[in-house]
Amino acid sequence: MATTALKWLKRMVVALVAILSAYLLAALAGSLLPANQHWQSPEDGIELFIETNGLHSGIVMPIWSDVHDWTPLVRPEHLADPSYYGSHILVGWGHEGVYRNTRQWSDLRANDAISAIFGSDDVLVHVYHLKYPQAYPYYRRPLKVSAAEYRKIATAIEARFILDEQYRPRPSPGYGRDDLFYAAKGHYSAFYTCNSWTSDILQQAGIRTGRWTPFQGGVMRWFPEGMD
Repeated sequence: MATTALKWLKRMVVALVAILSAYLLAALAGSLLPANQHWQSPEDGIELFIETNGLHSGIVMPIWSDVHDWTPLVRPEHLADPSYYGSHILVGWGHEGVYRNTRQWSDLRANDAISAIFGSDDVLVHVYHLKYPQAYPYYRRPLKVSAAEYRKIATAIEARFILDEQYRPRPSPGYGRDDLFYAAKGHYSAFYTCNSWTSDILQQAGIRTGRWTPFQGGVMRWFPEGMD
């Protein structure tokens, strides 16, 4: 009896290792295969940034520009201290439990991980307020886009917010004074992560990125330091 149980346990371990290995290999391949391969950054465009904290990735955009105005949606009064309202916002999307409880990998809880892997509709938009951000080699890479591309990016992101009839979102406290969570739409899973979302938004705008990027490294590889 014990021998049979041990055999089944070994088979399960082997199967899990095989599944994980296949997933990681697929993630690597997906991050290396380009979508919108022939896209080129315009010489005269709107400067955005792609940012990562080592776990999540997101898109940094001006709070206001001639192309798009975020102020009707992302308001100063949503913050406990409106003085933290910035010139730019860093926007990401992800699993509610992971977002709220996992600022770095060591914080990840088993129940959040299981929910994220197998899928959940409990998702949030995360917004950080930044004041005149600059590019940094590892975690914040520049991205210049055309006006038409930026409109597509903004439209795709706005579509993720849950809004009431008066176009009002549902904010809730974030990690500190300069960030907030907003109720959002979508389905999170191991096959569509916060980093997949970042690439998906960019792909919808016609910008070159990896075809499938469940990890932040797969996103950031497409935006090298000093990219024009």
